[in-house]
Amino acid sequence: MINSLVKSYAKLVDSGLVVYKSPPKGASGSPVLSLDMGREGIFLSFWRAGRIIKAITLTIQEDNSTDWMFPDDLPAHLEKQMTRPWVHDHPGEPLTSIPSKVIMKRNFGCTNLYEAKDWSVSTSMQINYDVTDSVRPVTFMPISELRR
Repeated sequence: MINSLVKSYAKLVDSGLVVYKSPPKGASGSPVLSLDMGREGIFLSFWRAGRIIKAITLTIQEDNSTDWMFPDDLPAHLEKQMTRPWVHDHPGEPLTSIPSKVIMKRNFGCTNLYEAKDWSVSTSMQINYDVTDSVRPVTFMPISELRR
C-alpha cells in the first residue's frame, strides 16, 4: 500500500487494496478526507481534490488496548512490538526528533522522522512513541507533503 502513495482512492479500490464500501469522508470545507480501516489498523488520509492519498498511518499499538496487535505483515524494518532503542538500532538515527512533552497534564512521547527507503515514491516515516518509548502509530507520507 505504501507504494500507492499519491495515487487516487479509485486506484486503491481498483487494485483491491481498499475493500471498504464507504468512501473517505471529511468535514465540510476541509481539504482533507480520511478513511479509518480499524480492523486492519490502517488510517488513510486523502486530499479532497482528486481524492489523492497523502498519508498512511499504521496503528502498531493502540493507546487504549493492551491486547491489540497489528493484524497484517508490516513493511521491512518494522515489527509488531518495537521500542525507541530497537528503532534506533534498525532504521537508524532519525532525520529529526521532537522530544516528549506534557500538554495540559497529559504526557506525550517523542516523535522521530526518518526517510523510508526502497519505495517507488520518496517517502518519509514518522514514528510516534508513548511515554514508555514503545512505538504507537507509524505514518508514511511522501516527502513532498512535509513541506506543505
